Amino acid sequence: MQKKYILIGVSLIIILALIFLLVGDKNLNLKSPEIEKLYSYLGEVDVYHCGGLNTYSSEAVTKDTLTSDTRLCMAYYNIPAKDISSQTVEITGKNANSLNICKVGEGTTLSAGDNSNCAYTKISKESLKQAYLEIYGEEPKKYEEFNISNTKSCYLEEDTYYCGDAETYSISIMPETNIYRLKKSALKRFNGDIIISDYFLKIANNKCYLTASGEEESSTCTEALSKYSNFDSLSNAEKAQFVKKYGKLYKHVYKELNNNYYWSKSY
Repeated sequence: MQKKYILIGVSLIIILALIFLLVGDKNLNLKSPEIEKLYSYLGEVDVYHCGGLNTYSSEAVTKDTLTSDTRLCMAYYNIPAKDISSQTVEITGKNANSLNICKVGEGTTLSAGDNSNCAYTKISKESLKQAYLEIYGEEPKKYEEFNISNTKSCYLEEDTYYCGDAETYSISIMPETNIYRLKKSALKRFNGDIIISDYFLKIANNKCYLTASGEEESSTCTEALSKYSNFDSLSNAEKAQFVKKYGKLYKHVYKELNNNYYWSKSY
């Protein structure tokens, strides 16, 4: 009788193990096209594009904590290249500040700067909507003017956006900055969510920061960094080890909607 109970117990353990394997967390390939695409939703390392990597913060970040300008900017950089038309137009006059400008569309004016013409891109409102939907799982609540870099903006006319150098913009002087991101894992949870984990480290003015905005300095990392006369001269493997040891581990959650995944939260 005792052997019978032991066999039943072993059988239950095996059954539970099989159930866990079937419905439990599954590791995903970090280099797969799906994971690479989802990871791109987090933004670019370029601090002048959409304000940098806003998803790396000391507080949890969702679409509702990002500004409308940032969300639209992120969507712009998610538009397929085939849906972006690059064009140039000749200078059509000067503005009140004697700056060379070009008229595009029916009433949009862009700056030529020191160039002899204006280079700009043109996208449809529909393309922006689809790119926004991919990232955030919903359409924009409002279509409006937005910035795509520290000097370029997009202006809406009817169903078309014209994007180019703005007539006025603010210049931010940024210290020399290096940002390191290192993917750690990608999991598909039993509830269907995908979670990508990665390490983040920002180095500016020989100091370490654990958030994109730089409000969270790591004194331990800064002290370790001071031991290197030239951190840039380290090999990629050595830098990776440093980022793993001193960087901050973040998790990015993606949820499924109509057989597609969109970014939900980073923390």
